[in-house]
Amino acid sequence: MPLLSNLATVQPYVPQMAYVAHFIWEYLRRAFDDYKVIACDNSAVEVALFGWCHVTQKQHIFHYYPGKDDNGVYVLKYRDYTDLNEKSFVYLGDHRNDMTQKIQKAFDGDSEPGSPLSRIPRYIIEEHIQNSEYKTIGGNLQLGIADRFGFRPFSICKPRVLGKPEAYLSYLGYELHQDITSVGHAIVNLPGMV
Repeated sequence: MPLLSNLATVQPYVPQMAYVAHFIWEYLRRAFDDYKVIACDNSAVEVALFGWCHVTQKQHIFHYYPGKDDNGVYVLKYRDYTDLNEKSFVYLGDHRNDMTQKIQKAFDGDSEPGSPLSRIPRYIIEEHIQNSEYKTIGGNLQLGIADRFGFRPFSICKPRVLGKPEAYLSYLGYELHQDITSVGHAIVNLPGMV
């Protein structure tokens, strides 16, 4: 971020998101090449850069992932997804084929009470985080909206007890309560999503 926040040009210029994505790939692949020597199999990392390109007027998802080159050497690759619609998604993480198939199948179904199709990836991923059979899928969800106005993160409104009305706001798995909502006399005012 510090490198991209300090770009300079002689004339007014906004680079295409594809140029930014390529720059990030060049930087990440150098870091990946250095790290894979130390961490070996544990160096696998996936990253997504996503957002609205003001030059091309398109939404993009750039997916960075480890893969083998023509010589069988692990390198960091990336792919640009631009033909996006309301059912588009890019899943990062373990059990990719299984998760992708489940999400696509759910998109082909109907909305259910409490699980609208527009948020179906969230519910499937959340279900697998809680399922002990998927030991390598963990952590917490981060929800947000990415559009031509930028990325807006949301906290998640979660019930304290499933089926009961009492709920709390969570961000990246942590309850936003008194000790982590105040910054001096200001409060964290992150909108929530159910």
